[in-house]
Amino acid sequence: MLQTTRCCVVLATLMLGVSTRADVIYETADPFGGPFGLIGFDVFELQSVAVRFTPSDRFALDQVGLWFMNNDFSGATHPIVTATLRTDDDTGGESVPSETIIESWEFPVSAVGWDPMLEVLPSVRRPRLEPGTHYWIVAESDAPGGLDGVWNWASTGAGFVSICNGAGCTWSPGGSGAVPATIVEGTPTGPGDVDGDGDVDFTDLLGLLAAWGRCPPPPATCHADQTGDGVIDFTDLLVVLAAWTG
Repeated sequence: MLQTTRCCVVLATLMLGVSTRADVIYETADPFGGPFGLIGFDVFELQSVAVRFTPSDRFALDQVGLWFMNNDFSGATHPIVTATLRTDDDTGGESVPSETIIESWEFPVSAVGWDPMLEVLPSVRRPRLEPGTHYWIVAESDAPGGLDGVWNWASTGAGFVSICNGAGCTWSPGGSGAVPATIVEGTPTGPGDVDGDGDVDFTDLLGLLAAWGRCPPPPATCHADQTGDGVIDFTDLLVVLAAWTG
């Protein structure tokens, strides 16, 4: 499970009401103890990196954790990294990150030098992740080479990765290989669970009633739309009542 000593992250997680029943959706090994020592993908102005994962069940995303170290050993620079959760684009016959961003985060690399730190990114939108559907975590940065963050390789194992090199780059066809050290956690959800906490109760009913009517256009979320028809109405209410756990 993800752990952090950063009080602001802990408080943010508590305020979001993330369930204590969060499960691991996807997890690699951490970066320590591998045969090549500490190594990873540079994330800078001329290179972005992405890792793909595929949930085995339906989840509400709780948080993402990325292991990063820093090419600046002085402690003067903590490069800013933008991480995004994206859908998969297989229209060209290959699996690569799409331009559809489900959620995004921005964080300064905490590490000083090659002392990896787990960057914990709580989900605010808590998007629903569907079983058997491919998703990508993408890391990008405008930092110059040499003063950039390094997304550590997992010490063991492989994963499905895509790299985007050069200015105005195109994602390379995804493939299996050395994988950025990553963990994705979420709360299992089912029919009627509007708020994604694993239960179907009055908070779900209130959320459905508050959202009554037509769903807002993407990328806004519409978790109350239980039937997927773009409208929150009596059919969605029946789904909530049928799944009621109290």
